[in-house]
Amino acid sequence: MFRIKQKNVSEGPCFTCRLIRSFIMATVMLIVLGLVASDRLHLLTFISTDLIAAIILVLGLIIFLIKLWQWKTDKIEKKM
Repeated sequence: MFRIKQKNVSEGPCFTCRLIRSFIMATVMLIVLGLVASDRLHLLTFISTDLIAAIILVLGLIIFLIKLWQWKTDKIEKKM
């Protein structure tokens, strides 16, 4: 995308462009997987929406607890 030249701006694609590119690459990889491994997709039946939702919830909770712990320790260090 076109960006106005500013001082102290890193070269390379912006965050939005990188996000769009990674989404497109993931979509292409899923299409290729579907075309190439169509006869072996029965091996992936253990992956369900419930499993993915549980993984997202657990990882989100773990990351939240880590961030909370970092925030608390940083807050305590600033008081001293």
